[in-house]
Amino acid sequence: MRTRVAPDSLVGRAILSTRFPPGAVVGVGLSASLLIPVCVLLGGPIILVSLPLIAVTALADASYALLAARSTSLSRRVLVFEPLAARLSEGAWLLALWFLGAPGWSVTLTGALCWMYVLTRNRARQVGLRELGMITMGERSVREIVVALGFGAAGVIAVAGGGQYEQWIGGAITIAVTAWMLLAALGLLQLVIVVSTALRND
Repeated sequence: MRTRVAPDSLVGRAILSTRFPPGAVVGVGLSASLLIPVCVLLGGPIILVSLPLIAVTALADASYALLAARSTSLSRRVLVFEPLAARLSEGAWLLALWFLGAPGWSVTLTGALCWMYVLTRNRARQVGLRELGMITMGERSVREIVVALGFGAAGVIAVAGGGQYEQWIGGAITIAVTAWMLLAALGLLQLVIVVSTALRND
């Protein structure tokens, strides 16, 4: 399993020293993401609370990858439910973006593209392509950055936007969702090209 944090780095050593079960960090990341729509519904400056929640989810993702790679007793239950937790997290982000004014069709299409990306990558691994040789624009870390920028912009506008903040928030969120959708589409295209090339002799 590839990890985004080097085990011998300062962050990697700190994560490994905690000895948290991989399943526990998956639960922490999912819980943080599920709180984001609540923050958005409360509105105003509380939207900015989404940023540390996304940071917690990103840290949980990195921790899970590192802890799972070093674990000698990773349960099958965790392996089954970790992808589900990741999709639920992204669903919570998309729901929050929709609450803030993102068009429903773009939210739906973005979710579908992410689902197709993950499904394609998982199926490729099942047929033996463990390392696809590249990091695409559809990676979860890219999604986290785009979503964080969108919520950050919405929070700042909510605090300082005055009476027109709702319209401005809708515009900023639409840009964020559109960027996520385009990156997901390009990432899926990259992945399809790499997998097709690797399997061209089959």
